[in-house]
Amino acid sequence: MKSEYLQDGYFLLKNTIGEDEVKRLIQTLDIFEAEMNNYGIRNLMNKVPYIRQFSLSPPLLSIAKEILGESAKPVRSVFFDKLPKANWNVAWHQDTSIAVKEKRDIPGFGPWSVKQGIVHVEPPEMYLANTLTLRVHLDVANTESGVLRVIPSSHCYGRVNSKALLDIVENSEAVACHANPGDILLMNPLLFHSSRKATQPSHRRVVHIEYSNMHLPESLKWYEGA
Repeated sequence: MKSEYLQDGYFLLKNTIGEDEVKRLIQTLDIFEAEMNNYGIRNLMNKVPYIRQFSLSPPLLSIAKEILGESAKPVRSVFFDKLPKANWNVAWHQDTSIAVKEKRDIPGFGPWSVKQGIVHVEPPEMYLANTLTLRVHLDVANTESGVLRVIPSSHCYGRVNSKALLDIVENSEAVACHANPGDILLMNPLLFHSSRKATQPSHRRVVHIEYSNMHLPESLKWYEGA
């Protein structure tokens, strides 16, 4: 798993979360259905204590530690769902920002932004390279439901501007990350990824949890850090 992940920037672990756990997660997150929008529900671990507990439980934490080492810890979480009223195209991009408690003037960190009231900043590239995203699927992810697409090994380019990214995508072959409930997709945030609108929107629920083995400068704090 680790060698393929490091080479490709992603890896799909099948049948990792049991059916009962998937059902419990769905029931727990049903409270957000009326709030769902094209940006998902951020700050999930702080809003739902069970999600923090889930992020620290096996197999998730053991996967994170295998990839990042024993210091791996959850630092950000988002809940996504593609419903008829929250069905959108996501252009090719990299995940280049982290969520922190407040803005600080620190060399190498910037630009800054605010998303749903939460301060975000683009950190030095090494922070992104040492972040692992686990996407826990609660529904089938396929073409009809707006499956995630990736460009294998594109994380190796490092952080690139949007024009360079699109030039690379045009000369690459995208892979659709089809998944079933209980599957976990491991992904490097620098991997180029996108998704189309669902053609048959119903549910495509994904719990997105990011882990890091990095310590922020003393005056910065992870927004969802324990």
